Parts: sequence; C-alpha cells; structure tokens
Amino acid sequence: MRVSDDNLAADEPAAKGPSSQSSLDTTRAVLLCVAFVVVLLIAIVPLTKRDGAVPGGQSADAPVTTVPSGSTPATTTPAEKKKHQAAAEAAVNKSEVQVQVANGTSTAGIATTVTTKLMNLGWGTLPPVNASSTVPSSAIYYAAGKKAAGLLLAKELSLPASSVQPLTTSVPVPGSSGDDLVLLVGPDLAS
Repeated sequence: MRVSDDNLAADEPAAKGPSSQSSLDTTRAVLLCVAFVVVLLIAIVPLTKRDGAVPGGQSADAPVTTVPSGSTPATTTPAEKKKHQAAAEAAVNKSEVQVQVANGTSTAGIATTVTTKLMNLGWGTLPPVNASSTVPSSAIYYAAGKKAAGLLLAKELSLPASSVQPLTTSVPVPGSSGDDLVLLVGPDLAS
C-alpha cells in the first residue's frame, strides 16, 4: 500500500527523502566553508600592513617603533613623526629662547656674525663667545625641555637633526650650563 502525504496525520512528520537530506548537507557545507573563510581572514589581516606588504619588509610608510627610556613603546609612521615635530616647533617662541653662539673655528668674528643672523631670525641671543677648542662641524646643544627649539634652530641653519644633542658639562663652551641652547659654530657655518 502506498502512503501519500494526504493520508498522514497532521502531527506525523513527512518522511524525508534523499533529496531533502542532500540539500541539508549542502547548506551545512556552504556555511562551514563561509565560516572557515571568515576565520582565515580574521587571522591573516593582522599579519599584513596597511599597504598590503608582509611584515619584515620595509616601506617608506612603515611604522617606526621608538622606546624612550622608562616608557612604553609607541608606534608612529614617519608622516606622524614629522607632524609631531612640526607641532613642537610651532610651539617654540624663538624670542624667549636664549641662544649662546660660540666660535669653534679659527675664523675670527664668526660667532658675532652668526649671533646677528639669529637675532634677525627672531631668536633670543646672548653675547657671542669663543669655544675652548675648535670643532670639525657645528653642533647645537639643548637644555632640558629645549629639544624642539634645538631642532628648529638646526632646521633654520640647514644643519642635520643629528647635530642636535643634550647640553652636558663636556660642551667646550665656558659658562654654558645655564643656557637654553648653545650653538657651537664649526667650519660648515663659517663660510
């Protein structure tokens, strides 16, 4: 005797044939594949940089991690670093920064010439002096809290940022320990 769906009671489930089971298995397989792809993407995205490069390769916009002594790491891109430096330089009131210019060359009067140039650029200056020794290149020494001013001065004089260093007692300029900035003029600024 053949049973049709019409003969089943309302509370009896219809018999599932092979086609409905196959459809259910296909749906499960598709959902499983989609879930796998999503998990794979979540795992891979942190392993690539914004430009799609794989970590370990260097690009111009790659983040640079710096760790100042006694602090936690901070990651910045070169563009962000320039932006922060520009903001720090903008906050420098040049007229309030006292710059001591010291002649570190054998050219007489160069400290006076550079002091006049700095006054014309708006810097606060102290009377020019001679260094206790000659130096191979110009350097800018900054007191605590005056690094941004030192970097701005270097930029205005076309000196490299590497010429800007903390002011210590080893600077060959007598009486400079209380100055904001000390510009030790070398042959590169004497011409």
